[in-house]
Amino acid sequence: MSELGQRLREAREQKEIKLEDLQKTTKIQKRYLLAIEQGNFDALPGKFYARAFVKNYAEAVGLDADQILQEFASELPNPHKDGSELPSRRTVRAKNAPTTTKKKSKGYSIFPALVAGVIIILVFAGIWFAAQMNSSDGAEGVVPEEQEDAFEGEISDEIPTGEVIPDEDEEELAEQDEATSVPDEEEQVEEQTQEFTQTQVSGNHSFYTLEGTDTFEVVLSFTGRSYVGIQNGKGNSFFASEAREGDEQSYDFSSEEEITFNLGISQNVELTINDELFELPLEAVHQKLTITFQPPNE
Repeated sequence: MSELGQRLREAREQKEIKLEDLQKTTKIQKRYLLAIEQGNFDALPGKFYARAFVKNYAEAVGLDADQILQEFASELPNPHKDGSELPSRRTVRAKNAPTTTKKKSKGYSIFPALVAGVIIILVFAGIWFAAQMNSSDGAEGVVPEEQEDAFEGEISDEIPTGEVIPDEDEEELAEQDEATSVPDEEEQVEEQTQEFTQTQVSGNHSFYTLEGTDTFEVVLSFTGRSYVGIQNGKGNSFFASEAREGDEQSYDFSSEEEITFNLGISQNVELTINDELFELPLEAVHQKLTITFQPPNE
C-alpha cells in the first residue's frame, strides 16, 4: 500500500465510511477506490483520471484535496508523459446514433406543388386561348369596312378610353391564383422556440425538460481531456470513452424521449443544443445531466 493510499484509507476508516458508501458519494466504482488505496493506479481507466479520482476521494472523507495532491504529487502518475495513450477522435460521431429526418412545416411542404399546378394551368390555358384565336380568325375571315365602323362605334360608346375588358379565361386564372396563393406570414405556423425547464436536482445529477421544438440536436466540444458517457432512457449507449482537447461530437436525438450525459471533468465540456449553448448547472468535476425531450404535438 502506498503512503497516499494509506492516508486516504485511514481518513475513511476514521469517518467510519464503507467503500460501498464512498462509491455512492463519489460516483467512482468500488474497484477503483480500492485500487487508489493500494496505490495501483494502473487499474484506473486511464492515468488521466488518477488526480480527479484522488481529489474526489479526499473531499469525500474530509481531507484538503489540494493539499493531498500537492503532498503526494510524486506518487500520482503524470498523464502528460504518455501522449499516445488516447487515440485521436477528431469529429467523433456515434456509430449507433439513429438517423432521423427533420420534420418540415406542413405549410411549406405543399407550396412547390401549388406553384407547379398554377404553372401547368397557365400553360394549358395559353395553348387553348391561342387555338381559339386561330380558329376564330380562320372562320370569320376579313370584316367588311361597314362592319368595322359599326364595331368601332359600339366599342367607343360602351368602353371608356384606356379600359380593357378582361377575358373570361383570365378571370378564371386570377381566381385560381387567389385560391392557391401561399398564406400570409401571419397565417403561417409560428416559429418554434425551445425552452429548458429544470425539474429536479439530486446530488450531482440534474434533470431538465426540453419543450417548444421538434428537434434535439447536440454538439459536444472539448477544451481539455474529459470522460463522456451518453445513453438514452432505455439504457442504450451512444458513447462511453475519453475525449481530448479539440474533439467534437455531434448527435441527433430528435427521435429519443430521454438522454443522459455523464460528464467527467465537466469544466472541459461545452454542450450546445439546437445551436444554443447550454450552461451546465453545477460546478462539480463530475456531474450528470438528464434531458427529457417533449416535442410539440402534431
